[in-house]
Amino acid sequence: MPDLKEEHGTRQAAQAERTAFTEKRVLDAAAGTFARRGLAGTRVREIAEAADVNVATLYNYYPSKDALYEAVLERGLRPLTEKLAEFAVGSRELESAHQVVREVMQHLVKYPNFSKLIYLEAISEGEFLPTLARKWFRPLLEQVIGELKTDAMAGFDESLFPAIATIFVHLSFGHFALAPLFKESLDIDPLSEANIESQTRMIELLINQMLPHLSGAGEQTNPFNIISTKQTNP
Repeated sequence: MPDLKEEHGTRQAAQAERTAFTEKRVLDAAAGTFARRGLAGTRVREIAEAADVNVATLYNYYPSKDALYEAVLERGLRPLTEKLAEFAVGSRELESAHQVVREVMQHLVKYPNFSKLIYLEAISEGEFLPTLARKWFRPLLEQVIGELKTDAMAGFDESLFPAIATIFVHLSFGHFALAPLFKESLDIDPLSEANIESQTRMIELLINQMLPHLSGAGEQTNPFNIISTKQTNP
């Protein structure tokens, strides 16, 4: 005779898996649609069609278009703020800083439309811009500025720290948001594995130069690992 408790648990697990799969599909579709049209220009029906669900099913997950937009922001940005927060209370070694950079870049790889959504919200000065700025980007930027102040970077006026912090945003989010422009301009694919790796190493190089107070920073070599092609005589 079947174990009814075990069977019930199996059904619940299967239902939870289906729910998670559908929710991810809705969020992916929403991110792509919002990235093209913005919040104001997007209809819920368009998102439902892109996710291959009916509108009623979508509303079972999110009660409004604004709630869905907030969920997209939450999925895209909370992991990044958590990574920086963990670094702030961790070992504070250069290797850890590099690991954060790699995790951030891979997170943005996972959700390639998210960076476009962020840039579009900023450019269009959408209604969620204050929330995006105060809830999400202010903590991210303040964390970077705090690291710069800790080191009191030689040769840099402290008034430049906000500008330096925004450079890291452009090098990460901007790499993905502006990928179509870079692709047409340079005849390369910025989203290829090789070019994402190059961009990641570029950010690591800047961290080496700008945050020498991190443990181990003084011992690091150029992360580009450039080897001269000139041959020397034995």
